[in-house]
Amino acid sequence: MPMKYIEADCRDDQQAQRCESRVIDSTTLGECSNEFYQPYGRPGPIVVKVPVVLSNIKVQIDLESDIRLEEPAFDIKTIDKHVCITQCHLVPHTNKLFIGGFVQKNIQYSTVECTNRTSISGNIMHTTLNVPFKCVTPICFDKKPIFGKSFKMKSNVLDESMHCPDNTEDSWIHFNKFQEPIFCELEWAKILETDIFERDIECGGNFTTERCFQDFTEKMVVFVRLKVLQNQQVFIPEPDCEVEMEEECRCDDHEDYEEVEVCYRPKKGMRGRRIKREEY
Repeated sequence: MPMKYIEADCRDDQQAQRCESRVIDSTTLGECSNEFYQPYGRPGPIVVKVPVVLSNIKVQIDLESDIRLEEPAFDIKTIDKHVCITQCHLVPHTNKLFIGGFVQKNIQYSTVECTNRTSISGNIMHTTLNVPFKCVTPICFDKKPIFGKSFKMKSNVLDESMHCPDNTEDSWIHFNKFQEPIFCELEWAKILETDIFERDIECGGNFTTERCFQDFTEKMVVFVRLKVLQNQQVFIPEPDCEVEMEEECRCDDHEDYEEVEVCYRPKKGMRGRRIKREEY
């Protein structure tokens, strides 16, 4: 007996839902023009306050974490991770750097809703969590940090007889020399990992003998590259090479000029230009 095919008219289907996703607007943008300016700066001798690299280190952090998902999973689709440093503190007058932070993970996994002999179906779920870490590591200094000082000193005077201290008067000296804070900059991070699944949940039915899991153990080796910095005063000497002045600066009347700025061009070397007074 031949099979009969029934064509369904979508317009008469009252249960069909209208899709609200669409392109609202699209515009093709043209390219804007720009003009490049060579960066200039004042030459030495000059003293500046800039971040000085005290130490440049690579730290290895070993982590092992037990993770539980919201629902039993058939498999892991993808795991996205990034490292965030929340603490990087150097104890003054030591070389001990305290580091703290977390590894944030976004785990996407598939669940099992129904199975038969030829297929398995479910939803794609996600779980985002933070795995904290903290450690302390000794560092070597390329440049020494500058620490502040403070002290309090009492001075006494003699009484009128010049034989005993005068207990009616006290004199004090309070001194505080403050220091620039020491901070860190995360240069890069690398994560090596292994996941061990506890497949102890039956979920595949007749489709597969593979079991599902809700708990798994993750072992990570995290490498972070850090720069330990402190703002310090640095002396920049005068350039010891020839500086060729720009053509528009070669004039006999220099009364309106007070300073010279220099820059470096890879093919032309050191170049200079004069600065007018109104440009300050």
